[in-house]
Amino acid sequence: MAQERKSRLTLWKAVSWLWKFTKPYRGWVLVGIIAAMAAAIIEVWTGSLTQQLTTNAEKGAAQSVIQIVYAVFTIILIGVPAKYFMVYGVEKSSALIVRDIRNHLMNHIGKLPVHYLEKQHSGDVLSRLSSDLRLIQQFLTRDLAQWFYHPLLFIGCFVCLIWIQWQLVVFSLLLLPFSLLASQWIGNQLRQLTEEAQENMGRMNSNLQDTLGGMPIVKSYLLSGIMFRSYQSLLQLTLQKKLALKKREAWITPVLFTLMISPIVFSVVYGSYLISKGLFSTGELVAFLYLLNLCLDPLDHIPALITNTFEMSGALKRVVDIGNQPVENQEGHAIERTELPPIEFDNVSFAYEPASPILQKLSFTVPKGKTIALVGASGGGKSTVFKLLCGFYALQEGQGTIKVFGQPIMNSNLNDLRSHFSVMTQDSYLFGGTVAENIGYGRANASMDEVIEAAKLANAHSFIMELPEGYQTEVGERGGFLSGGQRQRIAIARAFLKDAPILLLDEPTSALDTESETFVQEALSVLMKERTTMVIAHRLTTIENADEIWVMDRGTIAEAGSHAQLLAKKGLYAQSYHQEFTTDTGKSKEVAYT
Repeated sequence: MAQERKSRLTLWKAVSWLWKFTKPYRGWVLVGIIAAMAAAIIEVWTGSLTQQLTTNAEKGAAQSVIQIVYAVFTIILIGVPAKYFMVYGVEKSSALIVRDIRNHLMNHIGKLPVHYLEKQHSGDVLSRLSSDLRLIQQFLTRDLAQWFYHPLLFIGCFVCLIWIQWQLVVFSLLLLPFSLLASQWIGNQLRQLTEEAQENMGRMNSNLQDTLGGMPIVKSYLLSGIMFRSYQSLLQLTLQKKLALKKREAWITPVLFTLMISPIVFSVVYGSYLISKGLFSTGELVAFLYLLNLCLDPLDHIPALITNTFEMSGALKRVVDIGNQPVENQEGHAIERTELPPIEFDNVSFAYEPASPILQKLSFTVPKGKTIALVGASGGGKSTVFKLLCGFYALQEGQGTIKVFGQPIMNSNLNDLRSHFSVMTQDSYLFGGTVAENIGYGRANASMDEVIEAAKLANAHSFIMELPEGYQTEVGERGGFLSGGQRQRIAIARAFLKDAPILLLDEPTSALDTESETFVQEALSVLMKERTTMVIAHRLTTIENADEIWVMDRGTIAEAGSHAQLLAKKGLYAQSYHQEFTTDTGKSKEVAYT
């Protein structure tokens, strides 16, 4: 009972969330609802006029018959625009509402903390923004107005039937309570099945996205069979949930068939008997059957409305789950550029999971204009330093202080904080679009001349001009039409355009061949001039250019100094250097630290 009450409360909050998006378009929603109610009233009115028409025809009252015929045609003409606005009103409002929800969610997702997004699979998020929103739009378009049309039609027809012959109504609808109870019992099970089916659909989309995104790995490691079987299993599970859902829906069909047929058959038989006894007229029977048919039609649609509503509620809760996630701090204090050290960690401790500390009382200061190389074994905390600096994860009280330009970043405006950093990784991300657009993301409203100048500084202009359409060449998904070195140089051009005072380089050349590395390293050398730089080092060339090398071990700086100084210490750095470096021509090639 408590779980059911919690579920209803959650659903009510979800509906309240959806209701906020209807505010600008409630006029059109109201038009659709009023038109639906008008259409129902017109249907009932037509039934009443049918009774009058047949009764007057029996009596031979020709003048009255003609007047009633005119009235019937009049309300039919009124019914045409009513049905039109019933459809168009909800179609327009639902399209606008879902558009606003999509815009809101896209904007909202961009403000969500990285730690939340890292725990969600992009395929599942995509499923919520596609299939779940589609269910919501289908409900708004197809079912919302029907919830006003069919119940009102049923009530109106039922009242008219009672007025004509209440005994016949009572006997005709004896099966109704049993049918409704059965429909309700079946319908109560639909919501959970729908939620499970949608969750499976999200996992299936995640699997498909993983397969498509990692196709080179899938093929090279012969994973096609494994990935297919995983997808096949999820597809089968989704199919089972869908079939279970449809099975319960199918149970409603024979109930409705009985509900639809038996009252009409009984009414014809019993009504004929009443006519033979002079207790009922033929006109009344015709009107009764017409209204009874209208009365039973909603009972055919209402179970489907219940099913669709349960489906929508499950989808809505999944969408609202993302929409209600707390966003990053968009207010806070600004970080001003001062002459104080650009980066400072003071006694910082951090853990992604409480039982697995990553940083332990880490303290250091990066002077302005200096280049610091971080090296160390995987899991030592190098990337975590970058994530904390960018505000991707927040320190709690008692976990130390991080300062940028002498100002603590806790409770700062994160957009303003990140404006001071340019970040590059070993696999720089390019967005779908042109080369110029990807460089232009470095600074809003940058001119084409500024884009070209940034490309020249990044050693990228020459190869860009050799592309089929130069700067207007499409880069493909994630920059797939370009080589790794070309993608890196475009990313460097983007960083030049941003012109941030602090560079965070996460092994930017580790995945490149020697020739590409040379071009990228030349561009990085220009970019790093007069900028404060922290680089997670992989290649020796990067380390040799650093002012200092810091060896991170178990969340602390175990050693610090120049390359020569660290070798002379014969500590962790020297030990790893001598053990892991390879020498083909007597010169060290590559650092083992990653």
